[in-house]
Amino acid sequence: MIMDDKDDVRERAHHAAEEAAHSATADKTKGRVKEAVGKVKEKVGGAVGDHELEARGTAQRIEGKKDRIKGEIKDKIDDVKEHIEAGIDVVKEKIDEARGKK
Repeated sequence: MIMDDKDDVRERAHHAAEEAAHSATADKTKGRVKEAVGKVKEKVGGAVGDHELEARGTAQRIEGKKDRIKGEIKDKIDDVKEHIEAGIDVVKEKIDEARGKK
């Protein structure tokens, strides 16, 4: 693989990581909103005796929690990718040093 190909792969990986991070933020935000709205529906449904509204609120709150957690998992995956990339760079530098390239 020539250097331009490596740079292209690295750039594409970085772009994919950025997209995942933005997606993670969107998932967490969407999840928090759903959780909040679901809690309100639960409380209102419980207060007025509307068990259907209360149940829909519970379902929405749970769906929101799922979305929020999905976003948090994406963040963790992105963190792991960054650590792996940093480790790979260190290993490459050590190999280059051992070969006398630096």
